[in-house]
This record gives sequence, structure tokens and C-alpha cells, in this order.
Amino acid sequence: FFLPSFQKKFTARQLLIPIKISIGGFVLADIFYTLYQDKFDKYYFSKVIEKGTQPEVNISSLQYISQPEIVEHFKRIFKPYKNQSLYHVICGERGTGKTTLIKAALKEDGQDETFNKALKNFKILPSGSLLKQIAQKILYFKTNSKTVIKWEDNLEAFKNGAKRYKMKHGTPPVIIYDNVDRLVPKHAEVLDILQEDAKDNADDMKYIAVFVSNKTSALKRMKSRTNAWTRVSKPVVEINNLSKEESINYLVNKRGIKTMKEGKIDITEAEKLYELVGGCIMDLEAVADEFLNLKQSSEEIKQQKFIEIDNEFNIAKLHKNQPNHEAGKHIIKTLNSNGMLDYLTYSKLFNNPEEANKVLETNIFAYNPIKNIITFNSRAIECYIRENAGIFI
Repeated sequence: FFLPSFQKKFTARQLLIPIKISIGGFVLADIFYTLYQDKFDKYYFSKVIEKGTQPEVNISSLQYISQPEIVEHFKRIFKPYKNQSLYHVICGERGTGKTTLIKAALKEDGQDETFNKALKNFKILPSGSLLKQIAQKILYFKTNSKTVIKWEDNLEAFKNGAKRYKMKHGTPPVIIYDNVDRLVPKHAEVLDILQEDAKDNADDMKYIAVFVSNKTSALKRMKSRTNAWTRVSKPVVEINNLSKEESINYLVNKRGIKTMKEGKIDITEAEKLYELVGGCIMDLEAVADEFLNLKQSSEEIKQQKFIEIDNEFNIAKLHKNQPNHEAGKHIIKTLNSNGMLDYLTYSKLFNNPEEANKVLETNIFAYNPIKNIITFNSRAIECYIRENAGIFI
């Protein structure tokens, strides 16, 4: 090679020396960067765990119905003892107030002061060496395992932080996984990883996980993983609907007091609304809004509900002249008589398990994997069936 600026010839070997030195220096810097990042990651996660991270603990007075026994039980769960070796599952039908009660327990325990960083501020840090990160950016492509790898990486970092937390405070930290149903079916493998890790770390007493789920396929999947399920604290915490007295009190007093400008729900109308939707707090809130704010009568609300339910029956193919009508009739008759039906008998009424599960995905029947039984999904479904008894009974 000939460099005019120096007017001197260099051999290829001589030119490679500074290149090698540059590469060696970069690799050395990369090693130091990786070591620094690893230390920073552990420090960062330790601080996150120390302060806690969750959505803001804001509880609407219109949504919250005090249930002191459940709240006290949650507070005990969120303060584990030093050598606790179980993880927890909290379940309940859609709209029973699981998340609200959890927030209430955190608020009463003063955790809203220390857990004051919203989840959106919890950042996933880039991992690995600088060379690896540059390569990933240049040669980036999606893979089917990308989601799983991300969870595995961050679980490992979380466990490092959990270890430091326990060394400092003497008790394991608690992590709450809310709405785990959303992971199934598209990201079921993530739920499997979370559950397996919860079991392993309960065994090692590093951290305690709390899974919050509807009584749906997520809970069924978790229970089917026999080995991991052995470390669940039993009995599983079940959140049920409000009683009739609590529901009427909510409609007449709580909604009446808070919404005097819009009007008030009297006892007679409250009884009608309760008979339609039962004690599901989310449904009670919805019908109260329709009655007070939209000025709909209880009869108008009922007819609108029936239109929605009729559509669900159509999706489940339970109407006359549809493939699942006879199976549906048998299920409905049994539920009317006994209030429940075991899952094995239910599934045998269909041509294949896939069809049985498709029907469960609609909002007509509910599956309780803890008791392995089928029930009606809501009071509104029961009301609809009573008024269409000639078709289904």
C-alpha cells in the first residue's frame, strides 16, 4: 500500500496492527460495558422492587363495595412470612371486583404511598453486550419465541432483585399478575413460564407470586400443570358476587346518594334490576348508569340485555335448528334443576371437545376449574331462559 501523505510504503501486516489494536480495544470496552450494565441492571431492579411498581391505586366510590374479610385476607397475602413456600391464585367471575379489592387492600395497608410508580414507568432494559445489541439492531428479525425470551430475561433480572430485597428486609417480595386470562390462548407459553417460575421460587423462598384470573381457560390451564399446581396455597381464593342485600343497598343507597342530580333508584326498580343481572358489581354499575343517566326503564334495559344474549346463543349455535341445540337443552335443564353440571358430563354432550370449549368461550355458561363444574354465566342468562322456556326447557 502507498500513502501519499507520508510518502511511505506499508506492508499489509503493518497496516493490520492498528486495526487489531482497535478491535481489541473495542472488545475490551465491550466487556467493561457488559459488566457495568449487569451491575446496573441488578441495582435498577432492586430499586424497582424496593419501591414497588403498579397502576395508581384509584378506587371509584361507585365501584367499590366494602368486603372487609376479603380485604384483610389480601393484606395477609401481600405480607408473606420469611420462609413462605407457596404462591397464590385469586379467581372470580368477570366483574366481581377482584382488582378493585386488591387495590383496596394495598391502599388500606399504606402501599399506595410506596407503590406509587405506575407500571408504564417500568422499563425493560436492553440486555447483553454492546456488540450483541448492535447486531440485534442491524440484523433484527422477529421470531416466534421473541415474547418468551423477553419474559425469561426479565424474570431472571427480577429474581436477582428479589434476592437482594429478601436479604435486606428478611421477607420475600410479592409480585401480582393481574388479568392473566389475557395471555391465553395467544401467549399461553408466557403463563406457563410465569407459573413454573412462581413454583420454583416459592420452593426457594425467593419471591411470592399472586395470579389473578377469571374462572376461564387460564385457570384451567394452570390447574392442569400438576407439578406447578402443587405449590398453590389452598383453598384458592374465590371472589363471589354480592348478596341480594348488598346489591340492593348499592343500587338504592350508594348510587342514589352519589347521583341525586340524575335521579334515584327506588326499592321496586332496584329489585327488578337485581333480578335481571344479579350481584355482579360490574353489571350492577352498568344497569344503574343506564337507568339513571340514559333514563332507560328496567324493562328497556332487560330487552336490550336479551338482544345481546340472543346473539350469544346464535354464536354458540344453541338456537332451534342449530347443531348444538339438543346439547344446550340438556345442559340448561340440568342447570335449572341442580344449579350445576360436572364438566365431564357437559363435554360428552358435544361431538368433540373443541366444540364444547367453543361454547364455553361465549358468555352463556361458566366453567369453574376449581370445582370442575359448569354453571350459568350470569343471572341475565337465567332470566332469558325463563322467558324462553318453551324453546330451551
